[in-house]
Amino acid sequence: MNTMLRWSPTRQFHFHHDVDDLSARFFGGATDEAAQRPSWLPAAEGRTEDGTYVIQLALPGVDSKDVKVSLMDNVLTVKGERKADHDTAGKDYFVREVAYGAFERKFTLPEGVDAAQVEAKYARGMLEVRVPAPQAATPRTIEVKAA
Repeated sequence: MNTMLRWSPTRQFHFHHDVDDLSARFFGGATDEAAQRPSWLPAAEGRTEDGTYVIQLALPGVDSKDVKVSLMDNVLTVKGERKADHDTAGKDYFVREVAYGAFERKFTLPEGVDAAQVEAKYARGMLEVRVPAPQAATPRTIEVKAA
């Protein structure tokens, strides 16, 4: 699960995931945990813009009907699937690097986010989810009246 953090060019988000995949391929066989893991992770960017959290995911080749966005307990979940073309007859590939299959990304948002205000749009292979930031509780001054 990802928490909204400031971007840093030196941060490696998926180091353990990559090492686990390499180990499973090298030693043969996959663990139960590896079998349940999504087969690929789309790249994501998150920022604040005028009091709104904006999260973008790169989903080239994914049909919008194969993407689900949900918000529960302040966790935004985006899951879906990029379907492979299984008709490889007559196709002589010399390189094949596009990952296919299911994916899932989770982002922890601050307390008080209103799920009814979340919007998701998909265009040109990019999913953009907009989540209005919760309003900060402002103290209210209460006048003390003389009895």
